[in-house]
Amino acid sequence: MLFPKKPYLLLTYIFAKTAPRWWQLVQNKVVSVCLYYLWGSKQRVLHTNTAQVMGLAEDDPQVKETVIQLFRNYGLYLRDYVLIHDLSKENYKETVASEIGTEYIEKALADGNGAILITPHLGNWELGGVTFALRGCPIHALTLKDDEDMVQDYRDEVRGSLGIKTIHVDPNDHGTILKMARLLRDNQVIAMLGDRLVGGKKSEVVFFGRKVYFPSGAFVLAQATGAPIIPVFITLRPDNKYQAWMEKPIMVTRQPGISNDELIAQKTQELASVFEKNIRKHPDQWYQFFDYWSTYSSENTPT
Repeated sequence: MLFPKKPYLLLTYIFAKTAPRWWQLVQNKVVSVCLYYLWGSKQRVLHTNTAQVMGLAEDDPQVKETVIQLFRNYGLYLRDYVLIHDLSKENYKETVASEIGTEYIEKALADGNGAILITPHLGNWELGGVTFALRGCPIHALTLKDDEDMVQDYRDEVRGSLGIKTIHVDPNDHGTILKMARLLRDNQVIAMLGDRLVGGKKSEVVFFGRKVYFPSGAFVLAQATGAPIIPVFITLRPDNKYQAWMEKPIMVTRQPGISNDELIAQKTQELASVFEKNIRKHPDQWYQFFDYWSTYSSENTPT
């Protein structure tokens, strides 16, 4: 049995294991409203982020309602996250009720070049790797080392218990890049988050009407190995179960008259547009608890 050592995760775990489901939902709703009104700094940045996604003013009532719902959804995400190691082939469908687009990953593995699964901080992204690990798919989760060792150790242990191998990456370490290339050539699967730039190669994209930088190293890797980039999403449904789906793979192949840099920028924009389409449908599940637009802005004015 795995227990998180970080106090807030441990309390969440105890509550999730002992409290009745109906009481979890009631308490989560109450706590979420309290956090919204008491945690002013987070309230402000979430209004800023959500207003941009929804194309509304920050003081619009719809934005307020969405941000409160975002707090609620994040509470449910934390509950499900600390219980994720309890998942098995037998009870998986009790958590993830529907899957769409699995033929894309099946074709990629049949072609023998591996695959790069990429998702934003939307819904419950940790479940993405579990989906394939429970099927015996050789999957590696690419992650930056967390600032808090207890959180990182727990995350690694949980993934390992489910058959997911973790790759701790330094975006500027070419040794890690070569390791990932070897994994793909061995027909393995690499999963990563793709909506935050934390170093390494970047490309400017238009994202919800703003010019921001997106990480683009995955596209360089895809070009070098022939692996497809498959956008993956897992979001919470109104019945508190999850739906998972894949979008059409993005292939990165050289094209006459287009330089490598232009090709990488073009494909990164393609991914940003796919992310935008799906985040727009679920703005209350895009978890960015900081000023996203200022952090990753390539210029401070709308396009």
